[in-house]
Amino acid sequence: MDNRLKLTIPAEEIESGAMEQIEAALSLDFLKTLAIMPDVHAGYDLPVGGVALLDGHVWPGAVGVDIGCGMCHVTTSLTLKDIPVLSELSSRIEKLIPVGFAVHAKPTKQFPKFPNASKYSAMRFAVNTKASVQLSSLGGGNHFAEYGVNSQGFIGITIHSGSRGCGEMIGDFYMRQSVGPIPLDSDLAQAYLVDMLWAQDFALKNREGMMRRCLQAIGFDEDQTRKAMESMINENHNHAEVCKDGVLHRKGATPAEEGQLGIIPANMRDGVWITRGLGNKEFLCSASHGAGRAMSRGEARRNLDAEKFAADMDGIYINSLDGKIDEAPDAYKDIKGVLAAQEEAGIIELVDHFRPILVLKG
Repeated sequence: MDNRLKLTIPAEEIESGAMEQIEAALSLDFLKTLAIMPDVHAGYDLPVGGVALLDGHVWPGAVGVDIGCGMCHVTTSLTLKDIPVLSELSSRIEKLIPVGFAVHAKPTKQFPKFPNASKYSAMRFAVNTKASVQLSSLGGGNHFAEYGVNSQGFIGITIHSGSRGCGEMIGDFYMRQSVGPIPLDSDLAQAYLVDMLWAQDFALKNREGMMRRCLQAIGFDEDQTRKAMESMINENHNHAEVCKDGVLHRKGATPAEEGQLGIIPANMRDGVWITRGLGNKEFLCSASHGAGRAMSRGEARRNLDAEKFAADMDGIYINSLDGKIDEAPDAYKDIKGVLAAQEEAGIIELVDHFRPILVLKG
């Protein structure tokens, strides 16, 4: 086996589509290391759960179209008795946070303007227009806002979302322009890095805006919200980073530097784990971003049972199950195995777990 490849699970456990993408990445002469997390499944150019260190090249396809997508988490001092009835809480959140394809009715000017480093004239207007109505909105698919409770009875809030339509346009543009990795010293690569960093920042501000609204929904005033936000854990799992050893790309993988707190969600039924990174350099100081899909969305829609999905979600308040069977717990891998593989490899240690009580999905 290629000694540049670092696996957290046996190769035979990796689906064929993801394995083909791994082999394609290994064919690149300038690939230095490819670390594969246990939630691996097929993605764009690089599989989800892949971390690639390249020498002198940046690879837009190894970041994908949801640039800066990530998660944030706040643990509050409140318990179940301190928050509104869950149906009322869900209604409050839905009024504050657009989900799915919905956007804010009134545009905002409170966002950093897109630099448009590529100078492609149509991009500036299109990205800024989307940003003005999508800031602090959730999106759909596997993105969520979730209230959970830990073993001590404290309420935690976790949000998973990204750069929305802005990152999609930016990522798609550069993936079409590059068709693979591009030399770091090229004008296109330098423009990509500028626009990618803007999308990462927008994604963070998007999550921060939603977190403030989620805190507001449980009764936090401005001062309480500010203090809670100071303890917020944030990580993004779609990015490229120029470092001393090369250009590090994470696609559906989170930073796990020594002592760094992270977030690994399982699915809508099993909740969220808070982790601490152990700085494992063999695996490029990275961890999984979730449990990983066990089946594609199409497979889930064809094969999963709606009654089983409803039974799995019993006791958890969700805004709606309609049209969400592709996000059912059975569509995902067993989180216990995913976490155990990373503990055994010395990538992370587990800090806390939040059992879901309310889930908002688009």
